[in-house]
Amino acid sequence: MTVDARPERLRARLSGHVRQPLLRNGYALVLNSGATAVLGMAFWVVAARRFSVEEVGNGSALVAALSLLATIAQLNLATVLARFLPTAAKRTGRLLAGCCVATVSAALVVGVVFLAGARWWAPSLPLESHDLHVDALFVVALVVWCLFVLQEGALSGLRQSDWVLAKNTVYGVLKLAALLVPAIAVSSYGVFLAWTVPVVPVLAAVGVVMVAHLVPAHVARTAHLAQPLEPRQVVQFASLDYLVALVGTGLTSALPLVVLEASGPAAAAYFTLAWSISYSLYLVSRSMATSLLVEGAGDTARLDEYSWRAIVHITWILAPLVAGTVLAAPVLMRMFGAEYAAEGSTVLRLLALSALPSAVVVVYSAVERVRKRMLRLVLVTVTVNATALALGWVLLRSHGLPGLGLVWLATQSVTAAILLGTTLRPVWLPHLDGRAASRLVAVTSGVLAAARRRRQRRLLAREYPHLAATLGLDPRWRVRRVLTTVGDVVVAEVGDATPEAVLKLALTNSGSEALLRSCRALDSLSADPRLDGWALLPRTLAIGRTSDGRSAVLERHVAGRDGRDVIASAPGDAPVLAVLDHVGSLHRRTGRPAVMDARLQRVWVDEPVAALECWLAQASSAGATGDLRERLRDGLRNRALTLGWTHGDLAPGNVVFDAAGRRVVALVDWEHARADGLTVVDTVHFLLTVRMLGEDRELGDVVCDLLRRPGHGGVLGDPTLVLLAWLHHVGGIVTKTGRYSPGGYWAARNVHPVLRRLRSGT
Repeated sequence: MTVDARPERLRARLSGHVRQPLLRNGYALVLNSGATAVLGMAFWVVAARRFSVEEVGNGSALVAALSLLATIAQLNLATVLARFLPTAAKRTGRLLAGCCVATVSAALVVGVVFLAGARWWAPSLPLESHDLHVDALFVVALVVWCLFVLQEGALSGLRQSDWVLAKNTVYGVLKLAALLVPAIAVSSYGVFLAWTVPVVPVLAAVGVVMVAHLVPAHVARTAHLAQPLEPRQVVQFASLDYLVALVGTGLTSALPLVVLEASGPAAAAYFTLAWSISYSLYLVSRSMATSLLVEGAGDTARLDEYSWRAIVHITWILAPLVAGTVLAAPVLMRMFGAEYAAEGSTVLRLLALSALPSAVVVVYSAVERVRKRMLRLVLVTVTVNATALALGWVLLRSHGLPGLGLVWLATQSVTAAILLGTTLRPVWLPHLDGRAASRLVAVTSGVLAAARRRRQRRLLAREYPHLAATLGLDPRWRVRRVLTTVGDVVVAEVGDATPEAVLKLALTNSGSEALLRSCRALDSLSADPRLDGWALLPRTLAIGRTSDGRSAVLERHVAGRDGRDVIASAPGDAPVLAVLDHVGSLHRRTGRPAVMDARLQRVWVDEPVAALECWLAQASSAGATGDLRERLRDGLRNRALTLGWTHGDLAPGNVVFDAAGRRVVALVDWEHARADGLTVVDTVHFLLTVRMLGEDRELGDVVCDLLRRPGHGGVLGDPTLVLLAWLHHVGGIVTKTGRYSPGGYWAARNVHPVLRRLRSGT
């Protein structure tokens, strides 16, 4: 008899999720959203049965006004608490108290100002500004609601998301029960009172628990994570994030008011209930993003990893919920009444579909908050929401509620597509299959390369007369072909009927330095008596400068075939062995034995790792290379190695074969050559790039495979040497050109996957 192991595997998987803070807190917040949605729907179902459509419309508008004013008055300090409490340690109490005082003060001011001018900016709201009791009730409700929202951010920042679930569940039950209280049921403000009165006891009870237990425990638990908390830093973050909240959350809160003003109370009631159902789907992504914000703030080096996991788990949860909502929209709306189903089903479907692209936007917002790139977040939020509001107002008046829903879906979808192709690209690209990713960007890369060559050809056309005179070029020569390059150097074949020379023109200062390093290396190699008869060096014909001081070099053209074509098309390993034989001769002639001591570790490990760390810091990934440094230092300590002349960038593209593809005739591009290089790095790097070529994969994929399955024959079976060659390849790229960003495609396929694998312990 066999036992089905699936339940056990499911339990093990769930147990693993629960042990991960990102998912544990995220799921708690998602459950909170689900409970809030169910109880919220029940609230509106009961309200729709006990009150008229006009009373529901007016009550929902008051609730929307309260939410909108709370967005303004609480200064978005809930997000500030979620961002800074994880590392506040002993400053936790001071940060909480300061946020509470600021929120209460702002709520009082905002409430009074709003009521004073309600007849101008919200004339349709059922507020009687001459009745001081009603006015006072509204202001008190605003203050309490602001503190209620702020408390959720505090609990999330304290990593106590289960308390958020408990708190909102109790509140949802209490506000549902409040609808049944006779005094509330007969009041013209019954919906609003039932929504706000239950907040008071819940807020007070949870506040006592926080002060007595949760805050002291958090301070003791996170003392080792403490980071400097400067008031100026917090204020700057809060002010910019506040703009994001005003534009983003403020718009969602204002949508029922827009519908009320444009289409009347009945349309506002239909839209509000459809919006409340669809907004519960939005809360799934916002809940997981809050957990992402908290965990990412405590470990920025793993932010991309956390972001990807958040997107995956949001999608798994949301996809079936969205599908179910789209299919069951008429049934869901019919719970409120037949007229709600007739008028609100279409807009509910559109709003529900928008929850999927909106999840991408929400994750993006959390990423930018962790990285403190608030100006960029403000720009994106303002652009997206201003577009949605303008188009929504137009289509609402011309096509009714479905027009508003269509605009909302379209703006969220376009924004998500743009963000996935730009800022969030490093989050998802590393998780694609290497070949799929290569195909995905092949067309774009080809177009960009062609455009770059056209720009370079125009540049050469302008500079060529001056360069021809400076370098003494034959008057009959012209630029025949511009070659594709990686660095900040234009490379072109020049000549008359056939290519006679290769012209290299620096585009930047780093390009000039690379050209001059190559020339110095070639001079030293040519003068080294140990290399007599070793004839694979290109010949420098002339060195000059452009009119603005950039370097230009003319080299003798080497006739032959590109090593990439030969190695890719050869049936066996003969071309690879030929290259290794020639390079091995260079290493043997100039090599000397050495032991990896502290000085060599500093040169070959510490300094390149520090340079990589500096480059990664541009994308707030500082601290991501600690495992790499330790792995290399441990693996290389006291190892016997050979130092000698090395090419430094030995790859098939830098090898020239004869026309038959049998004999190596030249090695080109020596800017990374070293007289005291580690010879084994040349060999490993060449074999890695050969494997990349043969398997049509990125270097990061190849390296990750070798780290995951060590022990292959030869030098590629040594993970330490593979990592060292990878490090110096990556370092060569980032020092050769500023074209590659740590947040771009190249880094996503070649840098971040290797660092993640090291952090995972493999």
